[in-house]
Amino acid sequence: MAKNKELNPSILSLTIDGVFKMYFEEPRNLPELRRFLKAHLELSDDDLTTIDVLNPGLPKDNIGDKAFTVDLLLKTKTGNDIHVEMQTSSHANFKERIQLYNSRKAGQQVKIGKDYSSVKRTISLVVVDFNVFEDESDYHEIIMMRRKNGEVFTNVQEINIISLPQLKSAKTNDRNKYLCCKLFKVQTKEELEMLAKESEEMAEATEKLRRISEDERAQAYALSRDNAEFARAMHEHDMRERLKRDIEEELKQGIEQGVDVGKIEIAKKLFARGMSIEDVSEVTGLTIERLTLLGLMA
Repeated sequence: MAKNKELNPSILSLTIDGVFKMYFEEPRNLPELRRFLKAHLELSDDDLTTIDVLNPGLPKDNIGDKAFTVDLLLKTKTGNDIHVEMQTSSHANFKERIQLYNSRKAGQQVKIGKDYSSVKRTISLVVVDFNVFEDESDYHEIIMMRRKNGEVFTNVQEINIISLPQLKSAKTNDRNKYLCCKLFKVQTKEELEMLAKESEEMAEATEKLRRISEDERAQAYALSRDNAEFARAMHEHDMRERLKRDIEEELKQGIEQGVDVGKIEIAKKLFARGMSIEDVSEVTGLTIERLTLLGLMA
């Protein structure tokens, strides 16, 4: 998460989920929301003439909760559902969570006795500040259900992932699409001014981000979210250090009781905690082949 350590910062980053939501749900910022959606989703201009925000405002509690997420639920003129979310750090089962959330939203359309032909598209647009795929060559990935030959089976469900770290090496012919994402990386007034010079639309978008940055609610949210992120990072660091000390102590005991026996017992515990075979091999010194033959992963 972008660090804004005190109130009245230069520019609040759109990578802060609450700032992201406040910016795009603001009625006077509808042109920016429409431009962002149009740049990344295959939706008609007519469909985007009306965009309803189904969950306006920010939750008042649980800002520091690890499970706490701030997303934007939208419905277009023709009834398509769009779920927009900002994520700054990766976590376990990220892909599964996005997939299941998208599926649940799609399933909510179907009522008993309802004709399936009336089902509209359910689209997830997730902006992330980390790499989701190891082989990412573009900052915009589109995930849909396809046949083995690549043919789209259905477009009822669609997941779009915008990877901000990939912007540095992005190759796109759509300048507007690229600039929409560049707005997320702005952190200083100088960067904002440079981006404003790109086009009349970006001048309007940057001016609205400047106004959001001066909003005391946005500033307070950014600071509280930042403090919660720092506290969580310190807690996770302490947990890792404690696990490291436990492993070192158990290894020491294993040496005293019998090196191989001790390592095997430690390997069992690490597998039980969900550690991969590669990491278990590195920690215990037992080869992957040996671990496989011992069948310790079961």
